[in-house]
Amino acid sequence: MMRRPPSGTSLLEALVALSILGLVLTMAGGFLFRRRDLDRERLDRERAIRALRSEWVFLRTSPRAAFLPGEKREFFGPTVFLDGLAARSPRLSLRAGPFPDLWSVRLDVGYGRHGKRLVEEGWVWAGGGP
Repeated sequence: MMRRPPSGTSLLEALVALSILGLVLTMAGGFLFRRRDLDRERLDRERAIRALRSEWVFLRTSPRAAFLPGEKREFFGPTVFLDGLAARSPRLSLRAGPFPDLWSVRLDVGYGRHGKRLVEEGWVWAGGGP
């Protein structure tokens, strides 16, 4: 009489399959968490860029009286774009340039969880606005 080999999976095979499944799920979960963090940082960076852009527009259209030399001042643009910037510690530096009414501008704003900073520098004519 011939005996049939047992059908089904052994305990060892089931444990190996569950281990592989657990490893794949762990890797997928790590990927999804990392992706979520990257999306948050991207959105925060976009908000910081929007604040920088609005400050440039405000500086280019400001009256001459708004230009006072200073280092690491707060942004003074429209509050619509500056909401929540206090946590990002925005810094605005204005220095007189080589020509009358030409100002050197340095804008610096933080973003992200790790304290990254966006820095932009340029020149602005004072009194370009109304």
